[in-house]
Amino acid sequence: MGLDEEFRSEAGAAFSFLTEEGGFSGPEQTENGVLFRRADLRIEVWLLGGREPTVTTLLVSVGPDGKRQGSAWLEDVYVAAGYGPPQDVPGNAPNRRSALKRVQQHSAALRRVLPRLLTSEAAREFLEAHGKQD
Repeated sequence: MGLDEEFRSEAGAAFSFLTEEGGFSGPEQTENGVLFRRADLRIEVWLLGGREPTVTTLLVSVGPDGKRQGSAWLEDVYVAAGYGPPQDVPGNAPNRRSALKRVQQHSAALRRVLPRLLTSEAAREFLEAHGKQD
């Protein structure tokens, strides 16, 4: 199993609480990782290769019309919500071990942030306040 497949498998397992507790569907495989979705919110977990491989998690607010309304990186939301420093949600993943460790760290950070995002209005408002508008 290559790193991309192992990453997707690890991310699917680590973020399974989204489907078990948060009402999300998924994981769906994407080009760079996995996607979990519900009517008002998408969570995208990526392993981005290149010269400096990175694990990153994007939170996307979705409007009633199904269109993307705003988005923010998990690290930014985590810090803005007062849960801790950005070092709690590191992205650098220079090797397999680091990449898989980052999955667990991002999962733990999202578990802390998720309760603030579980209602449609709260998710939209929070991502608008702490993210970027699309």
